[in-house]
Amino acid sequence: MSDVATVPDLEFAPEPPPKGPALWLRHNLFATPFSGVLSVAAIALSIFAYKGLLTFVMDPTRRWDAVTFNMKLLMVHAYPADQLWRVWLTLGIVVFLLAASFGVWKIGGMAEPRAVGRVLMGMGAVFILGGVLAPVSKNPQIAWIALGAAMIAAGYALRAFTGERAKDPTIPIMGIVGILIVIVLGLIWTIEIPVPAKIIDGQIVTDSAAAAAIRGNQIQVLRPIAESTTLPWTIIAAVGAISYMLFRFIASRGESGTLKKVFTILWVLSFPVLVLVLLRNPVWDLDKGLSVHLPALVIFGVFGTAVLWFVARPGSGEAARVVGGVLLVAAFVTFLFPMPFIIRLFMLALALFALAGPTFGGEGSKGLITGWLIVASLLTFFTFTISTVSGIDVPVAFFFGGLGLTIIIAFGAVVLSLPLGLILALGRTSTMPIFRLLSTAYIEVIRGVPLITWLLIAILMLPVALPAGIHIGGVVRAIAAMALFNAAYLAENVRGGLQSVPVGQKEAAKALSLSKLQETVFITLPQALRAVLPALVGQVIATFKDTSLVTIIGLFDFLHIARAVIPAQSQPFNFIGSVKETLMFAALVYWMFTFVFSRVSLRIEKKLGVGER
Repeated sequence: MSDVATVPDLEFAPEPPPKGPALWLRHNLFATPFSGVLSVAAIALSIFAYKGLLTFVMDPTRRWDAVTFNMKLLMVHAYPADQLWRVWLTLGIVVFLLAASFGVWKIGGMAEPRAVGRVLMGMGAVFILGGVLAPVSKNPQIAWIALGAAMIAAGYALRAFTGERAKDPTIPIMGIVGILIVIVLGLIWTIEIPVPAKIIDGQIVTDSAAAAAIRGNQIQVLRPIAESTTLPWTIIAAVGAISYMLFRFIASRGESGTLKKVFTILWVLSFPVLVLVLLRNPVWDLDKGLSVHLPALVIFGVFGTAVLWFVARPGSGEAARVVGGVLLVAAFVTFLFPMPFIIRLFMLALALFALAGPTFGGEGSKGLITGWLIVASLLTFFTFTISTVSGIDVPVAFFFGGLGLTIIIAFGAVVLSLPLGLILALGRTSTMPIFRLLSTAYIEVIRGVPLITWLLIAILMLPVALPAGIHIGGVVRAIAAMALFNAAYLAENVRGGLQSVPVGQKEAAKALSLSKLQETVFITLPQALRAVLPALVGQVIATFKDTSLVTIIGLFDFLHIARAVIPAQSQPFNFIGSVKETLMFAALVYWMFTFVFSRVSLRIEKKLGVGER
């Protein structure tokens, strides 16, 4: 036997794969000679565009004071200054609802340190490049480069110090958002913005009244942001932070189902209440309410309760559907005769409730009747509110303008187009020829004509077609035109989602003895909406951008003020010719809104697993 001992085979850990900036560049940008040429060309073009943008923005002859001086005009147009507290209160309520909803639904996950570090390093590189390319004085260039270097160092340290845990999601996203909000608040309290001024008798005058009264040499000066702006923003940010932490704590302590229902109802009611009541400040006409709206509520409350009690009974059968169909026909007939508008709304709403009664009634008939009474009360309140005049004294037809009007039109068009688009999609996929043909005809006609044409029809031709005594404001007509137009596109998106639902799902619903309505509401429609969620969000983004078209019909929306109103100002300060600056600011605001929409969409898609399962 050999005296040499047998050495066992040793297992060694695999070598880590090579990594580093050089390897990343070689694999992603310079893998082949052709890709290297394209990468160099793209980088050179990006640097050239970046330098051009910085040159434009930092040109000392640019009239950025036209934007900062007219910020109220851009946001709310002619809304009275003594009523601006209504705007701040509205914004505060929206922020409260948003932050509290984030807390109740526990929105805000964790981010990976390497991802946060990558973002910081990328932003640092952008700042350093901007400091090198920017045509500014020496000190700002050094500040930009120093800030960029600090961000790169922070990003690198974050990735290096976390080590193996760099890939673990350990950084709270809402914490990052909070830090960003604190930074923004610090900036608005410390930075100075350009404002127009005149030199009068050797004194710099920035007051518009004094400048308008006396001629003088116009200049630009830097002034801090007014406390009337910085203080409300600080209070609103504090309210949002406290609301999020409070409701996140409440939701983590127990069942959050009740809170979710409450905030869902608050979100539904927030838009009409804030716009029609808080911002509009209606002048209530109690005599009209007591003579028309209250009697209509009482009559339809009693009549609707009796109808819904009948159609919701288990033994009603086909008679319940016949009643619902008759009420629907009667609701459409009411539009042919002169009568208070609230009667038409009551008939249409009652018909929809009656059609839903056989499916959602039965043991829950009390809930159906309660829902009808609540809806009838809300319809009465809002129709009565709309019929009153606004207490906001403005020199234009609508009480609001600027970015606020853009948001109102976009939100109203989206909210109205969603249910109509769902109905059209279901009608086009229906097995009943009449509904399929009507839905197809509507979709093809609406989609075949540009949106601007429908806006012009709504503004110029609709008033001629309306019966005598009925007047619809220009903003309402614009919202209706955009809602009807977007509904056609939404219908096609939803139809694609309906066709993607497997046939086995529908067969399973039939095996469970579900009605066609139950199958649609509980089985096919949720899956279809989930499948087309990216397209739906894209349509929402397109709707928000399409609101800029109302500038052509003379509404004082955000783009109209930036494009036509401010560049035409000659008093108290001369802003004639500042259209490039105002349009650049408008483009930035539109981009900020659409970027937020897209990021929220990506988060929702990731949570729902769209495209993954």
